Amino acid sequence: MLELSCLRLSQDKLAALIEITPQESHVSVSDVKALILRSNFGDYLVDEEAIDDAVAKFAELRESPDLIEQWGQTFVKLANIRNAEVTIDVSEDKMVARATITAAYGGNPISQGDLVSAMQEAGVVFGLQKKRALALLAAAKQADPGVKIKKVVALGRQSVDGEDSRFERFVATPKERLLKPKETEDGRVDMRDLGNLETVEPDVELMRRHPHTHGQAGKNVCGEELPFKQGHEVPFTVGEGTKIAVNDANLLLADRTGLPLEIENGMKVDDVLSIKSVDVSYGHVDFAGSVLITGNVGDGMKVKASGDVHINGFVESASITAGGDVVVGKGVIGHRLMEGDENYSCTINAKGELHATFVQYSHIDAGKDVTITSQLLHSKIETDGKVTVSDASGLRGTLVGGSIDAGGEISAVVLGATAGTATQLTISGDFDDIQEERRSLNNIKHTLHEKLSKVLDAQMKLGSTKQEDREEGMADKLSATLHHTRQELVQIDFALDYNQQMEDQFFSNARLTVKKELHPNVRLDIVGHKLFTNREYGPTETKYEDGKITFAPLTPGKK
Repeated sequence: MLELSCLRLSQDKLAALIEITPQESHVSVSDVKALILRSNFGDYLVDEEAIDDAVAKFAELRESPDLIEQWGQTFVKLANIRNAEVTIDVSEDKMVARATITAAYGGNPISQGDLVSAMQEAGVVFGLQKKRALALLAAAKQADPGVKIKKVVALGRQSVDGEDSRFERFVATPKERLLKPKETEDGRVDMRDLGNLETVEPDVELMRRHPHTHGQAGKNVCGEELPFKQGHEVPFTVGEGTKIAVNDANLLLADRTGLPLEIENGMKVDDVLSIKSVDVSYGHVDFAGSVLITGNVGDGMKVKASGDVHINGFVESASITAGGDVVVGKGVIGHRLMEGDENYSCTINAKGELHATFVQYSHIDAGKDVTITSQLLHSKIETDGKVTVSDASGLRGTLVGGSIDAGGEISAVVLGATAGTATQLTISGDFDDIQEERRSLNNIKHTLHEKLSKVLDAQMKLGSTKQEDREEGMADKLSATLHHTRQELVQIDFALDYNQQMEDQFFSNARLTVKKELHPNVRLDIVGHKLFTNREYGPTETKYEDGKITFAPLTPGKK
C-alpha cells in the first residue's frame, strides 16, 4: 500500500508530486488515485496520463530494483492546482447576461472583483443582479471541483411605451341598452325591456380625459439605450352641445339638454326629436339631429336624421337613414321585393354602427360595425367594419342565408343551417388599397433604381474625362443627386415594410369565427381566398398561414 509520504507539494506549490520508490507489491492506477484522495491533494485536477506513467515506473522499478541507483530520486507530477474560471454569455437581444463558473481544483474561487471584471470584458455594464451574483459565487465556492454552475447575473431594462391620453365616459349611450338589456328581479334578462333612454341636462359630466404618460427608454446589459414610444396628449373632440369645464381642462360637460353620443375622443349632445311611432298618421321624418322613436317604424315609412336614430320597437319594411348610428331595440323585418333577388322592402343606411336584436330580409349598409344580438336571416349586409351575430354572453346568435360584404371579421355563434341554406360571406376591407399602394411604391422604387444607375454611369464617365473638359460643379451635383436618391430609396423601403405590416394586419382582422356550429353550403371569400363548407363543423375559425386560408378548430377560450 502506498504511503502518504510518497506525495509532496511541488516547489512552485502548484502541483502534487509522487516519488517513485521500491514497493513490495504491484502498484495499480486505483492505488495511486486512492492515495491522492487520502491526501491533502484530493481537490487537485488529476492528470490521468501522469498516473499511468507513475504506475509504469513503479512496475519497472519492481522488476529491476537496481534502476533506483540509475534514476536517483524520481518524481511524477500527478495533479495540478487550477483556479476557478468564469465565462460570461450575453443573449442575442443583449437583455440577459449569464455567468458560468467552473469550481476550482484546489485553487482560488472567483471573487466579486473577478466576476465584475469578466462582465466588463464581455461588455456587460448595466443591470447587475447583485443578489443573484452573490448566490452564484457562494454556490461555486461550495461546489465540487470542476462542477459548472450557471446563473443570470445581469438583466436589461425593457422600454416602457408611453400611453396617449385615455378617455373615460361617465354616461351610458343608447346602443349599450341593446347590448345590456334590463335584468328582472329573478335575475333573468328581458330582451323586450331595454330600460329608459336617458337624456342629459346642461353641466352633466360626460367624459374625463386621463393624462398621457411619457414612457421611458430601456437599456440593455451592454448599456445601449432602447427606443420607446412616447405618449401624446390627445385633444378633446368637443362635439356639438358640449363644453370643457371652466376649472378642469380634462373634463367634458354637457352644454344643453339632449342625447349623449360618443364620438372619437369626445362626446356630443344631439338635439333629440322624440316620437312615439312613425306611421302613416305621423308621416316621414327628416330631422337635423338625433331621432328617438319609442315605438315602431311602420311599413313604407322613411326616417332620416343627421345624427343617430334609436328605435325601441320594430322596423317593418321601412327606410332608415342616419348620419350616425342606428339602434333598433327589437327587430328589422322586411321581405324580398322579387323572389330570388337581393332587393328588399326594408333598408337601413348608417354612416356609423348598426345594432339590432334581429334582422331578416333587409338590406343594411353601414360605415362601421354591425352587431346583431339574436338572428340575422336572409339579408344583405354591406359594411366597412366587422359583423357580429352574438349576444353579450356568446351563447346565442344565428346567421343564416343572404350575403355579407364586410371590411373585417365576421363572427357568429351558429353559421348556416342544417338544411344547407346558401350563405355568402365576403371580406374585402382595404386590401385593394394596400395592393395599389404597393404597386405604386414598387414603381417608384424601380424609377429610383434607374435614376441611381444613370447617376453612377455619369460619375464613371466624368471620372474618365480630363479635368479641363469637365463641367464646373458637375461632380458635386452628381454626388448630391446620388445621396438624395439613396435617401429616397431608404424611405421607399420603409414604406414597403409598413405596407407589408398593413397587409399582415388585414389578414389578422379578416377572419371568420364560429363559436358553436358551422353548417354546410357556406361560401367564404377573403380577397380571392375561397372556402366552402360541405359538412358540419364544430367551433371553427379561419387561419392564414403561408399565403393560404383554412378552417381550423376554434382556439379554446377565444371569444
